[in-house]
Amino acid sequence: MSTSSPAYDKAELKGVFATFDKNGDGFITKQELRESFKNIRIFMTEKEVEEMVVKVDANGDGLVDFEEFCILCKATGVRDQGGDDEREGQVAGQDGGEGDLKEAFDVFDKDKDGLISVEELGLMLCSLGLKEGGRVEDCEEMIRKVDMDGDGMVNFDEFKKMMMRGGGKLVSVF
Repeated sequence: MSTSSPAYDKAELKGVFATFDKNGDGFITKQELRESFKNIRIFMTEKEVEEMVVKVDANGDGLVDFEEFCILCKATGVRDQGGDDEREGQVAGQDGGEGDLKEAFDVFDKDKDGLISVEELGLMLCSLGLKEGGRVEDCEEMIRKVDMDGDGMVNFDEFKKMMMRGGGKLVSVF
């Protein structure tokens, strides 16, 4: 089994993209990007969001479409870690959004141990160009806010509780 099947990458990234694309129009606006980060207590200035969008906005329309999002993820090292082909069949709606949540969780859980560590969170935030990723204290604080069992890491259940708000709707991505 290849460790970087393009079909699997696309299926995984589609779920993550959908969590950023709040209105489902196929584009991530600067506002949607900023709100997604704000929901996890990462506050970005309009200038920081603008710089992030400019970095990946290949066609210059001021929006991030799915292909541009894929380029961003490939540049930041987000890829399939192999094996779980059953997950490809999960689409938003079929499992109440839990498949999307698992995909988003897996993007952060680089070593696939079922936990998001301070280091993994920092690496992902840095790869997205966020200064909070470079400050261990900031990453520890973010994790502390959702760490229910006190182990200093975020497991999937904690991640799911953080991400689900108001009637079980997916509102943001880590």
